[in-house]
This record gives sequence, C-alpha cells and structure tokens, in this order.
Amino acid sequence: MLNNEIHIGIENQNHNSFDDLEKMDTLAKPITISMIKIQYTKERILGIKIKYRGMDGKTIVGQSSRKFKLFGVYFEKFKIDKGDCIQEIYGYANTTINQLGFKTYKGQKVICGSPIGSAFSYYIPNHTFIAAKGSHNQFLEYLSFRIIPLTKEQITYLGENSQKNKVQSFEK
Repeated sequence: MLNNEIHIGIENQNHNSFDDLEKMDTLAKPITISMIKIQYTKERILGIKIKYRGMDGKTIVGQSSRKFKLFGVYFEKFKIDKGDCIQEIYGYANTTINQLGFKTYKGQKVICGSPIGSAFSYYIPNHTFIAAKGSHNQFLEYLSFRIIPLTKEQITYLGENSQKNKVQSFEK
C-alpha cells in the first residue's frame, strides 16, 4: 500500500468533518484503539466515536462524528483488550457507510449495519489502524484510518495471528 491511510465511502467537503490525528501527539507510542462506539440503524451507520490508548496506558477520546443522544437507533460499544489491536476493517458502503465491522488480532469482532452497497475489507499484515477521520451529514458518509506498523514487541505478543499472509481485498 503506497499511502498510509485507508478510505471508506465518499468524502464530502461541505458536510461536518472530524479528524483525530491532532490528538495522537498526546499519547506515548505505539498507540492502539481501545474502544469503538458505533451508532447505527438497520440500514446505515450514523456515527462513530473512538478511544485511543498510548503505550503508557493513558487514553484519549477522539472527536465524535455525531452526538450520541438520538432515539430509535442502536449503539454498539466494542472494547479492545490491552495489548490487542485492530487487524481488519470491513463492511459495505455506497453514498453512506451501511455496514462497519472490526476484527482484532486476538479474534474479537463487531459488525453493525446492513450489507448494502459495495463490500470493502482492509487488512495489511503486521499493521494496525489509528487516527480516524471522516465526514457526515445525516449518516456517516466517509471514514478513513491511518495505518501504522506493529512493533516487534506487538508482533511477538500477538503471536501467529499477526503473521498470516492475507492481503488487502476489495469486492465491487
């Protein structure tokens, strides 16, 4: 992969946007995602809020893509064990992100929304995802994550799960 980001959906410059990158400077490296909150309906992803953990255990909450106080929607809180990190991001999108799933190196999984649109799956061996950014209006339309390599210590700790020789896949 030539750039250090993955992109899901279509970014709209005229809509509300968020970017967690500036908050990453306050955490000790390596940084991992410790929790993901997803707000969704049966058809679409409405919003996402991510909590990050530094190597020293300090945590910060990223910018939210929506206010999490609406009625008639579903919420999922995905906690990631200390030492574990995101291995794969997958789901379905078209003009909005309709389904969003995360899998960790230790096998924890969460998936929300509906399989409507084009499928996507991002997995880069011995790497993980941090520093989300995106745009939203009524629904989450665009989501991007920065990609960082795992440290040698993380690879050793996570064991053979991080050594799988799977490649990034796209389904159109």
